[in-house]
Amino acid sequence: MSAPEVEWVLDQLGSVVDSVATDYTLQNGDSVELKRVDRDESRVYEGSQTLDMSTPIRDREGELQDAAYVGARLADVASDPVGTEYDHAREAVVGLRLEGLHHGKYGHVDPDGDEGVPWEELKQRVRNALLAQRTWPNAGRTDVSYTDLRLTNEAPQSAQYGDYYRWDVDVLFNGFEDI
Repeated sequence: MSAPEVEWVLDQLGSVVDSVATDYTLQNGDSVELKRVDRDESRVYEGSQTLDMSTPIRDREGELQDAAYVGARLADVASDPVGTEYDHAREAVVGLRLEGLHHGKYGHVDPDGDEGVPWEELKQRVRNALLAQRTWPNAGRTDVSYTDLRLTNEAPQSAQYGDYYRWDVDVLFNGFEDI
């Protein structure tokens, strides 16, 4: 079972999975696919397959021909005592990675949007889906209340690869834990 924060992030991205499939098609007429991956467990939400997103991107060209992927993993949790009670300030960081392959290599990304989804559009849809719920996100256990979330440490890494697209960002949850 994954951390509630990871599940929340991946659940929020369900609307992006649906909208990309509705709005964009590949050259053969099939819908563009975006699949969500729980990187802590290597479990793909759409289907029953597994995918280890920690392996080098060039070694996963076959998977990237099937879909673009967005994966989340719990990167860090920190808590500090607050006040005279047993309450804690809590921060949780979910590492998010978005990957795709250029349509020229039979992937699902096309800068023009004719034979796949434009990369910048895909990134923006992911950002918007998460930031739409940035105030009081219901992502914790019953004893955790998050007040807000932010996207930090954006690391576009597409320039390192010719036909491969990759974007990493941290989703930072701030809140309190009642102990």
